[in-house]
This record gives sequence, C-alpha cells and structure tokens, in this order.
Amino acid sequence: MEGKKIGVDLGGTVIKMGVVEAGRVVEEAALDTPLSEGYEAVLDKIAEGAGALLAHCPEVKCIGMGVPGLIDSRKGIVCYSNNFGWKNMPFAEDMEKRLSVVQDTSTEQKTPVRVRIANDAQCAALGEALYGAGRGYGRMAMFTIGTGVGGGFVRDGKLESERYGSMAYIFGHEVVEGNGRLCNCGRQGCLEAYASAEAVKKRSTGLYETPQSAKEIFEKVREGDAGATHIVEEFLTYLAMGAVNISNILRPEVIVIGGGVSASADLILPRLTEELKKGVYGYEYAPVAVVQAALQNQAGIVGAAYL
Repeated sequence: MEGKKIGVDLGGTVIKMGVVEAGRVVEEAALDTPLSEGYEAVLDKIAEGAGALLAHCPEVKCIGMGVPGLIDSRKGIVCYSNNFGWKNMPFAEDMEKRLSVVQDTSTEQKTPVRVRIANDAQCAALGEALYGAGRGYGRMAMFTIGTGVGGGFVRDGKLESERYGSMAYIFGHEVVEGNGRLCNCGRQGCLEAYASAEAVKKRSTGLYETPQSAKEIFEKVREGDAGATHIVEEFLTYLAMGAVNISNILRPEVIVIGGGVSASADLILPRLTEELKKGVYGYEYAPVAVVQAALQNQAGIVGAAYL
C-alpha cells in the first residue's frame, strides 16, 4: 500500500478526488458534477480533475473511483445507477481512454493509466476499514446516510471483487416496511425511504413553513422541538431496524455510521446501541459496536485509492 495513490469519489453534486499517501489525503480537489449534461460530460469532468492530479504524481499507474449504483468491479461496468440514470455503462474503459496517456514532458514517454471502480459506499467502507473508525476490526459494516442510504461490508481489509459480491450490500434498499412508502428506486418500503436525509426533509413538509434539512431537524431536536423529535424518532426506529437486520445476517464486529447525517452521532449512536443489544440474536456472545465515521467526507477518496 506504500506510495502515492489517487482516489475519486463521484457524487451527484460534487466530484471529490485526491492524492492519498499512507491513508491520508495530501492533495484534494472538488469539481461540480455536470450530471444534467450527460454521461460523457461527467467523464470529461473527472478526467479534467484526475489529469491535473496525475501531472503532480506521474508515478501513479492506476486510479480508483467510487461510483453510485450497482457496479461490476471485475468488468468495470456501471450496471445500473438509479440517481444518475446510467445503465450498462463501460465506465472504467471509457475513463481509461480519457486517461490513456500521461504525457511526461521531460522524456516524451507515454504511460497508460488503469482505472478500477467500485460502489461509492463500498469505497467509503473500505477507507474507514483501512484507516478510519473500522481499523483493527476483522468484520466491519458501514451505513452512509445522506440523500440516500448506502452500505458496505469489509472483511479482513478487503471488499468482494467478483461480480455478485461487487453488487452486494445495498443496505438502503432492504425492505423495512411491507407496502410502505414509495422509494425512488420504484419499490415500496425501502430503508432509504425512511432513514435518509431526504426522508427526514420530506417528513418536515407541512410541519414548518418550509421543508427543513436533516441538519436543521436534528438541531431542532436539541432545542426541544416536539415535531422534530417525532421525525427523528421515526428515523431512528427504521435505521435501527436496518442495522439489526444487517447485523443478524453479516455479523459485523462494528457498524460505522457515515455520511452527512453522521454529524448528529450524539443523537444516533446511543439509540442504535440500545436497539442492537435488544435485536441482535446472541448479542451477549458476539456484540456489535456502533461508531461514528472518522474520515468524514474523505472516506470515499481514501477507499477508492486503495481499490
């Protein structure tokens, strides 16, 4: 793992990328994601930023990228990305064409650059497992809670890379309510429809003059607001249900809570700990800890760099 590496974390609003050395982001860049302009425009924008980083690190021969959706890491294909509207896109190959040569101005030598991709939440989980809150644990699960709910599972510091494994751990789309709310994936009752920042914002509609962000709702809870407290109570009930389900299936030693909502860990972790103790089968023999992510918004960059 020695030497400098480059990781890219592709988001619907921002493309974050950086040079990583020994688990630390030593150079970072952020570019707006031109999602409305289409697939090619997004790849061009990534190539623009990654090319600039490569100019500073000509020794880098492979770039890791975290991409939202169902990813076939072995073939480098984005099989399906609901929020991006992509299907069966040969993402890694297309990126390699854009980054096919790095011009060394001193020697005129051209060096091919390879691209590895994985699901963005799985990259974040890998980053936390190797250098963050999951370091030292053999089995670590992670929930990334932002606009949606992502998931990842890392065993002995590695992600699964075969086709089915690289498309696993879609925690946000486990069903927690039969015939429940419509999720943006088109199904009903998904965890994401109940325990995401977007779900919290939707629940605030009608209670306040304008819809409140998850950050604002959690702050109102601290101020004793009854309506916000009810919203967060529901959020925690379903998040705990999802965490218990994942724990009973995968049996992680620790669950890491990341994403923007993790800033309210003081309100989230005690409740999850309580519910895990009650809901995880045989908890007293194999307890499941729950902690706040340590790498914050850099986890995806770090994890992608170590793909």
